[in-house]
Amino acid sequence: MSHQAPALLIKIRYPKKFDGVILCFGAMIPDFNGIIDTFYPLGIRSIRYSLLGLIVWTLPIALILTIFFSRYLDPWISKLTNKENFFLNILKSFGMNELHYLKNKKFNHKFFIVASISAIIGGFTHLLLDLPSHENVELFYPLTILSYSNNLSVPLKIYKTIAIGSRELIITQFTVIWIIEDIIFFITSLCLLRYLKKHNLIYKWYQNR
Repeated sequence: MSHQAPALLIKIRYPKKFDGVILCFGAMIPDFNGIIDTFYPLGIRSIRYSLLGLIVWTLPIALILTIFFSRYLDPWISKLTNKENFFLNILKSFGMNELHYLKNKKFNHKFFIVASISAIIGGFTHLLLDLPSHENVELFYPLTILSYSNNLSVPLKIYKTIAIGSRELIITQFTVIWIIEDIIFFITSLCLLRYLKKHNLIYKWYQNR
């Protein structure tokens, strides 16, 4: 959720120039392989966190997910959250009950042009947010992978090592920055979703599509 903050800001600032759904998906997708690797390791971390990955990984997946969610899943989520329930009421307060308006999207040539640009920009915001919180930077993969602790002369400080089963979690300055970033941008995303709900923006953007 934290990576959606820049995407939501861009959509609010330029509502007619970008597609908000695919901006948000683009901002999420570089991390998707972390979920996939849990079940079936693909070993493609470097490319998905690179500029090249924005084209060959983020863009096609974002397009597929945007079409599927807008046509099928978002209307279902909207219908579900319109029911009375404490948890569903919380989702409703962040505009989840208005997602059915996304079904009005027209998937024509204009959409694919705007969506492609939006997906790449959304993915790029993810890479920018990750730069200060990752020790190794794969931005220009396969040409080079920069390391803060080696190439950029930033000493790696290990604050704590935590054993989790057979694995070890090493807490460094990059881990601390990542946690702080996540908290700040997660709260920002929630505030922006409330802003969308309060100003009825999803309805205004998609009612007449």
